[in-house]
Amino acid sequence: MKRPKKSVVIYVLSAALITAITLTSCATDSGKGQSEKGTEATDELVAPKEEVKKVSDKPFGIEEDRYAELLDMAFISTGNTYRLKKVIEKLRAGENVYIAALGGSVTEGAGPSNYKDGYAYQFNKKLRAAYTPNDGANVYFDGAGLSGTPSQLGLVRYQSDVVDVLGHTPDLLIIEFAVNDDGSDLSTRAFEALVRNALEANDECAVIALYSAATYGNTANQKKVVANYYGIPQVNVLALVQRATSANDFTKTDYYTDNVHPTKAGHEIQADCLMNLLAKTDAAPAEEAFAIPENWCRPKPLTNFTRILGDDENVKITAGVFGGTDDYTQSIKKTGKGNFPKNWHHASGKGSFVMEINCKALILTYKEQGSWLSEKFGKADVYVDGQLKATYDGGKAGGWCNCVPVYIIDEEVAAKHTVEIKMADGEESKGFTIVAMGYSR
Repeated sequence: MKRPKKSVVIYVLSAALITAITLTSCATDSGKGQSEKGTEATDELVAPKEEVKKVSDKPFGIEEDRYAELLDMAFISTGNTYRLKKVIEKLRAGENVYIAALGGSVTEGAGPSNYKDGYAYQFNKKLRAAYTPNDGANVYFDGAGLSGTPSQLGLVRYQSDVVDVLGHTPDLLIIEFAVNDDGSDLSTRAFEALVRNALEANDECAVIALYSAATYGNTANQKKVVANYYGIPQVNVLALVQRATSANDFTKTDYYTDNVHPTKAGHEIQADCLMNLLAKTDAAPAEEAFAIPENWCRPKPLTNFTRILGDDENVKITAGVFGGTDDYTQSIKKTGKGNFPKNWHHASGKGSFVMEINCKALILTYKEQGSWLSEKFGKADVYVDGQLKATYDGGKAGGWCNCVPVYIIDEEVAAKHTVEIKMADGEESKGFTIVAMGYSR
């Protein structure tokens, strides 16, 4: 009868000994981690860990689902998907694809300290990563933004700043002038000419109408009429920004560096709006090619538009006292150089610039002199067929070598005209620069 008791005593002592050894072991290994048995033994004493919330990698830390909702707020339409789908196919196949973004300062990359943080450059990187097999080795990109410029100057610049730079007509052209244009029919007609010229020059070119955001609004409503007419895709970033700031997803000071230029994160949102458009196009059913309408959308179309770089079959120039060259024209961020090396500059003296031209529309661009430059600019009178058309002030206060495009001739039918430019009375000792010109016939 005593053996069972002995057995019980031995068991209790053994358990106590094991417990002591375990406690000693835990104390010795403190700071080195516990064994599985040690962890199991103390589970009930450890407070449950809080679930770690995933930090969003989207701009301003916006959660992924909400971010997708915001991007959809900017989306207007895929338009006819045929051309953009062709571009996506070429990207995936690793074929040569030529892409350009033509616009104002937002397209140039203004806002962030590095212009390559602009939406156009971010979009280029995202597109290469998402759609090409070789990180875009066969993608040729041209950021053709220029600060303060509207569609009229974009039309003048298109051949030299897009086609000549790429060495090819673009397969994808993004046009962004919605915050630079004034909403007038003069701007809208130039926007249409850009769209139509690109579509006609390359029957696989896809054009995207991009409407940037500004605190003062944009001209999307005027451009939608044209974009819908040609069946091109559209994105309106202003709609996203207005709704997001109203819902406190981010503030205006988060998005803007001033009244129009986005922060780096704001530019990323704009780039993602374009990527969202591509994704929707990629997922959409295939469509037949869209036939370009025979007639233009807006009256007095700017047909056969050509930049004037000198004499041609429709133009004869006698520069006279405007025969100099201005080395301080508006510079472009990607080169740091003046974007208009070919120009007509008056330094001083009496005389005229005379041009004989056969056209129905003529856009002239002059420079407002930078206030920090020593050369003083003055006013010039412009005559068409002997009649004073307008007087333009190249020395306007606040000038920063910026370009000002104006319509000098705007008629229904092409005809021969004489254009004369001379300094206004008393201004002959001052400078004036004709930066660029283009005509329609």
